[in-house]
Amino acid sequence: MWKKLFNTTQKIIKENKAMILNESSINYIHIQKRKKNISLKIDQQGLVISTPFDTPQSHIESIIERKLTWILKHLKKINTDNQLITSIPIFGKNFKVIYQCPNNSIDFKSEIIHLVIKENHKKIITNLLKECAQKYFNERLEFYRTKINDQPNHITLTNAKTKWGSCSSSRNIKLSWRLIHAKPEIIDYVLCHELAHLKHMNHSMLFWKEVESIFPEFKKFKKELKDHSLSYFILD
Repeated sequence: MWKKLFNTTQKIIKENKAMILNESSINYIHIQKRKKNISLKIDQQGLVISTPFDTPQSHIESIIERKLTWILKHLKKINTDNQLITSIPIFGKNFKVIYQCPNNSIDFKSEIIHLVIKENHKKIITNLLKECAQKYFNERLEFYRTKINDQPNHITLTNAKTKWGSCSSSRNIKLSWRLIHAKPEIIDYVLCHELAHLKHMNHSMLFWKEVESIFPEFKKFKKELKDHSLSYFILD
C-alpha cells in the first residue's frame, strides 16, 4: 500500500539523453512517469521516449536499437519539415519568401511572399497558394470556356500529386492546386485538357482535336509538364 501511495505522488522526470548507434548520434527526451508500458513518438521536439519509473537504461537503449531504422526515417522527415522555405515557384518564377512581415501575402509585382511568422510557415504558404490557384484557375477557365461555348458545373481544388486535373461525367472539374507552381502556359494546357472532356469523355483523336482547337500549342506544354512535374511537389 505504501509503495502504491508513493508512486502516485512521484513527480514526472524529464531528461535529455543521447546514445551512439551505427555511427549515428541519437538524441532523445526521456520521460519517466507512472505508467505501465514504454512508448516512443517523434514530434517537433525529436524522439521522445516515455517509460515507467525505474525502467533500466539498458532496456531503453535496446528498444532504440531495435527501432533505429524507423527512428532515423522519421527524424529525417521532421528535420526536412522544419527547414525554412526561402523561395518557391509561382507561375514558373521563383518568389522569395520573407519572414516577420506585417501580414501574410503574395506580392506578384515584386515576386515576394510575405509571412508574419516562421512557425507553421509551410501551411501558411500552402493556404496562400491555394487561394491564388482558385482565383487564377477560375479566371483562365472562364477565358477558355468561351472558345467551346460550354462550361463545367463545379470547379474544385485537390491536393493530388499524381493527377493534375479531372473532369467527371457530371461535368465537374477538379484541379490540383500544385499547378500554381507551373508556368501559365502549362496551367492553360491542363485547363483546356479538362474543358475538352466536356465534349469528349475519352482521349480519342476527336478529344485531342478539341484540345488543339482551344489551345493550339498544347503539345509543347504537355511535354513540359511531363518533364518538370516533379519540381512542383514542394509542399505536402
